[in-house]
Parts: sequence; structure tokens; C-alpha cells
Amino acid sequence: MDIKELTKQNGYLIAIVASYVAALLVLMFGVGMGIYHVIQHPAFLTDRQFFMEWLPLPGGVGAYLSLFVEQFFNMTFWGAFLLVAEIALSAWLLVSLMKKIFGTEYGAKSLLWIAPLFVAVACINNVYFDFAAITRLALMLGLMNLLHLLPKGHKTFGALSAAVAIAVYHCCGPLYLYSFCAAELALFILKKINLLDVVWTLAATAFYPALMYRFAMPLNPAQIFYQPIISRTILEQFQPMIALFYLLVPVAIVVQNWAGKKSFSRPAMCYAVVLAVLTGITIGVYSMYDSRRERFSARMAWHAELSDWQYIIDNANKFPGYDRNTNFYYDLAVAMTGQMSSKLFEYPQLLGNEALTIEEPMAGSVCYPSSTMYFQIGQLSESLHYAYESVIYYKDSPYVLRRIIDCLIISGRYQEAEIFLRQLDRNMMAHKFVRSRRRFMAGEDVRSLPKEYVQEKRSLAVKDDYIMSPPYRNFEELFIANKNNYAAADYLLCYCLLEKDLENFLNVLFASKYDLKKLPKHYQEAVAIYKATAKSQRKEVSEIPLDATVSRRFVEFGTICNREGKNAYKTVKPKFADTYWIYFTFDNPMAKNFSLKQNHPQ
Repeated sequence: MDIKELTKQNGYLIAIVASYVAALLVLMFGVGMGIYHVIQHPAFLTDRQFFMEWLPLPGGVGAYLSLFVEQFFNMTFWGAFLLVAEIALSAWLLVSLMKKIFGTEYGAKSLLWIAPLFVAVACINNVYFDFAAITRLALMLGLMNLLHLLPKGHKTFGALSAAVAIAVYHCCGPLYLYSFCAAELALFILKKINLLDVVWTLAATAFYPALMYRFAMPLNPAQIFYQPIISRTILEQFQPMIALFYLLVPVAIVVQNWAGKKSFSRPAMCYAVVLAVLTGITIGVYSMYDSRRERFSARMAWHAELSDWQYIIDNANKFPGYDRNTNFYYDLAVAMTGQMSSKLFEYPQLLGNEALTIEEPMAGSVCYPSSTMYFQIGQLSESLHYAYESVIYYKDSPYVLRRIIDCLIISGRYQEAEIFLRQLDRNMMAHKFVRSRRRFMAGEDVRSLPKEYVQEKRSLAVKDDYIMSPPYRNFEELFIANKNNYAAADYLLCYCLLEKDLENFLNVLFASKYDLKKLPKHYQEAVAIYKATAKSQRKEVSEIPLDATVSRRFVEFGTICNREGKNAYKTVKPKFADTYWIYFTFDNPMAKNFSLKQNHPQ
């Protein structure tokens, strides 16, 4: 058979494989492996140790494989493109299975078997679950294809079906095992396959998870008997849809059996239309609000990882709504570029200090960003503390281990750093980083960790600080340790502003190295409020000059608020949205009757 004939017969499958190869090349060379480490799931790694940690879990192999395609959630075109390829692969495997069982040519041109899949994608509207679930679905269908290579009634078919059921349990997960069992029952009803074979499958489905729970695997019952995907609380809202999703294979088999008895005119046109509808629905899923928020937040986090602060400042307001993580990274970006005192309120600070420091609730999505913030402003001990916390949520994550190693090296704790270097060196993608850090500890020049950079971080670090200090204390210690640390000073000053603590704000301001005659915009705005509201004026405050523009705008703001009272928000918001006054008066989450939903509808 020549290549042309082979391509003609297997063009559908070749197109799917080409999609995966193209996506892999884009991820490796156009984006970079391991970008998407932020939103509570690990980056895909080809490391043996990483794989072995997934292998014992029910469905661990499928979960591990799905991590690759999940990394495309941040790319609307490639994510939708690869998700369609995943569904098309599942559909091709299902048609191949039907052809083996029923001995009838089920052309891909009818595409009725694809309908339940794209309906599920549209209803779930969660790209994480779509990727993970459909990847494991394709794996399950592949195992079913292997099983039905044997003719029905073969003497080893029953025993092999039990073995495949166990393989489905370990590779895809317990719910896929139940779906596999339901599919085999549907085939028995439709095609009268040997009842004994079905009994074998039922026995494996019913008793194998129970045996694992009782004797072999020390996991909780939810993982042994359920676990549709690696634990993510976001999926709680999708539980009814998840349950329906696992009926797709048996339902699709029944639908396809009916479709095989019908004739369709213009099948090529039908194929094109259904595929176009599927692509449109998938892109629509990517454009929905929650998915967009999650992808946007991950993009901000990645640019923070690259210290690309200007990108964050320029793009933070492009998402149509408020996002806590974006708020956090925007605050960090303006602090690291020296613009916190003049641009902080260009992004709505609707959660006050809860978004400025993002330290609660304690979770993986909080610990690593907190470690990043403290590392950037020089509080190495707190950065190390949050990095250690992150290890609990992101076990063996290369990002967390790199942070721990750099904190220890900058602090001069080389022996401790070597412990984590040995751990990270097990990751085949981290050898270069490990070599560079070991060279640095040996006294050699390393371009990725310049000595000047290390000396700067050491000069900013607090020598003796508290364990588990509150944020204000951390900023205060950094400020006291080095008055030239303007990022820490701005965090301390803005922390006071967001607390409406103008007295402490002024205390820090007078102790700082800021020129009181040329204060930045937001600090002048805070001084203006203090002068207007304080019952007893501090003499040194009255001597702080305000720019003519700030004084004029403050008078205008006060006039409107006095005239319109509680109804003034809609009038002043468009013109004064970038001021401390609008936060102090209306958008302050500590103010009475403040409503995030009312003031900033999502």
C-alpha cells in the first residue's frame, strides 16, 4: 500500500495526530513548557518521579496525560483547537469500536455520535474539566477498542474484559469504569454478546474498587469509588453534569446503532456543519466569563513570574470585571515600578488589604503569590515561609523548589539549599537550573543569578524578624531595615491607606525618605482628606503643600458629595475613579453598606 492510499484511508486519524503534534510544537517552542503553574494545578512534566506519583491513583495515568492538554486553557485559539481534536479523536475511536462490534461501516460523515460530547462541553463551561474528562474518555475508548479486537464469544473474552475493566479503573478512574460497564451492558442488549462476558465485567466493576479500598490502597473512599478528576472545589457546582457525562459512551452507542439504520443525504455537508458547530460552541465556552477570568488571572501571574511589570500595568483593566488575583498582581507591579503611590487606584481596590496581601484563605493559589510578593520586596524569610507552605499544595513543583532554593542561597544557607537542589535535580527539565545554582555556591559567576542581584536582596532582607508576622509588621520591619526600600515603604503606606488608618500613614510618611514638598498623587490625596476630616490638626501636616490640581479636584469632589449625599457615587465615579477619595468614601470594603456586587456588578 503506497503513502497516498494510506493517507486516503486514514486521513481523519492523521489530521487528529497532526493537531496534537502542532499543539505540542506551539507549547514547546512558542510558549514554553510549564507556564501554567498558577491556578491550582501542576505543570505537565515528563519527569519519571512526577509520573510515578500519579500512577498509583485511580485514574492517575489519564490525569497525568490530561495535564498536557490542560496547559492550553490560556490560549483561546489553540485551546479550542485542541479540545475539538480531543473530541474528534474520541468520536473516531467510538466509530471504530462500533464498526468492530456491529460489522457495519459507520462513516464519520453522520457525526451523530459527537452530539452528546459537544452538548456536555457547552453545558459544563469549564475548560479544565473538559480537557481532563475527554482525554480520559479517549483513553477508555482506546482500551475498549483493544478488547473488541477479539471476536465476540471468544473463550478468553470474559477474562480479558475483566482485565480491561481494571485497566480502565487505573488509567481513567472509577467513574469511567462504571461508564465502561454500562457500555458493555448496552452492547449486550443491542448485539446479544455472551452474557458470561458481561458478568465478568460486572464483577470487576463491582468488586475491584472495594478490594482496593479494603486491602490495597490507603486512600479515602471518594478517591477509590468516585474521584472524577483531581480534587478541585470548583467542580462541586458541576456534580449533576459530571454524573451525566459518564453516560455518554453507552448513550452514544445506542444513538450510533440507530444512526446506522438510517441513510443521510449529502453526508460531507453534514460533517462540515456539525464540526463547525462544535468548533463554535467550544470557542464560546472559552469566551464565557469564568473561563476568561481564570485564563486572564493566569496570564497576569505568568508575567509576574517573568517580572514583566509593565505588561501587567497596561493590561490589568482589560478584563471586564473585578478579579482578586489581578488586583494583587497589579499592586505588586506598580510597587516594583515605583508607581504604587500614583497609580494604585487606577485598578479598583475593592477588597482592601485582602487583595493587597492575598494571604487568606490559606491555599496553593495564595501561598505561592504571597511568596512572590515578599521575595520581590526583600522579605526573604516570609517568602521562604510561604514557599514551604506551597510545597503542601504543589508537591515537587519546580517553581516552588526554585523559590526555596533561591531564598536559601541569597540568605547564605548553602547546606539547606543543597538538600532541595538534590530533590529538584530528579526533574529532568531542571538540570540546567541546578547546575547554575551549584556553580554560584562554588563561587563562580552565574548569569542567571548575578552577584549584584544577590547583594541587593541581602541588603533589603530583615536580619531578625518574627515568625508568621502579620503583613503590616513585615512591611514595617522591611521599612525600618532599609529606608531606601521604596517598594516596602509604599506597601506599608498603602496598607495604612486601605485600612483608612491616616494617623499611622502620616507617621510612616514622616519617617520615610519622601520629599514632603513633592509627594506623589495618592499621598497628597490622603493628606487632603486628613486636613478636611481630622478634628485636631497636626502642625507638621498643615505645612505639607498640595498641588493646585489636587486641591481643585478635592474641592470639586467634596462639593458634589455634599450636594448629592448617598447618590453622589454615580456622579463622581467616572471622574474620580483613580483617586484615593473614591475608595475612602465609597469603594472602601470596611465602610457601612458597601456591596461589591452593587458598586461593581460583574
